[in-house]
Amino acid sequence: MLTARKVAKTYENGTQALRDINLTVNRGEVVYILGESGAGKTTFLKLLLGMEKPTAGELVLAGISLINPRPEEIRRLRRQTGAVFQDFKLILGRTARENVALSLRILGVGWATNKKQSEAALAAVGLADKMDNLVGTLSWGERQRVALARAVVRKPQLLLADEPTGNLDEVSVGYVAQMLTLAVEGGSTLIVATHDSRLIERLPGRILVLKEGSLTKEPASLRGQTACCDGGVE
Repeated sequence: MLTARKVAKTYENGTQALRDINLTVNRGEVVYILGESGAGKTTFLKLLLGMEKPTAGELVLAGISLINPRPEEIRRLRRQTGAVFQDFKLILGRTARENVALSLRILGVGWATNKKQSEAALAAVGLADKMDNLVGTLSWGERQRVALARAVVRKPQLLLADEPTGNLDEVSVGYVAQMLTLAVEGGSTLIVATHDSRLIERLPGRILVLKEGSLTKEPASLRGQTACCDGGVE
């Protein structure tokens, strides 16, 4: 699914967000990327979505080189990818159901199937009773779950999530873990930037750490909580 070789990202102001990233992710894997604020986690996810371009190295995702991709390749990649970033990008003047349904409408899903799948996705994240609420009236955590439902309902080949359980209570974390588990069981590859051990405990995966823009293997303190693969960082 993903191959990175000596990938680096340096911004115009000279800030080096990523350096010498070497990583292979297989289809269907669950990979967690841990790191302090500013370590480069969000930048790495944005590279995978084509929102940023690497300044060095080789980065191939689903057979598409992200070093200098063609516009049609980026469009194709994004149709196969679900993403949840911390700004959510929801339409506040529309309902939770309408926000999720729009994601399927773009893919050409018919009205009846769209309605059924949108409602099921919102129910899976614990929002069955708020489907017809305007997103602008929902709490921050509820909006976060709407964004997750919108991403997962597409049944993407790749699902990217940036702190999907940040500031959520225990019950909401459970809903998020359940939704991500369903995505993985449906065949999605999952890459999550997080610091939340509650999510990792519920959905084990390989743990990597970004420190000052470089990847290392999982911290020893979390080895007992996860089913990790030692061969992930090359």
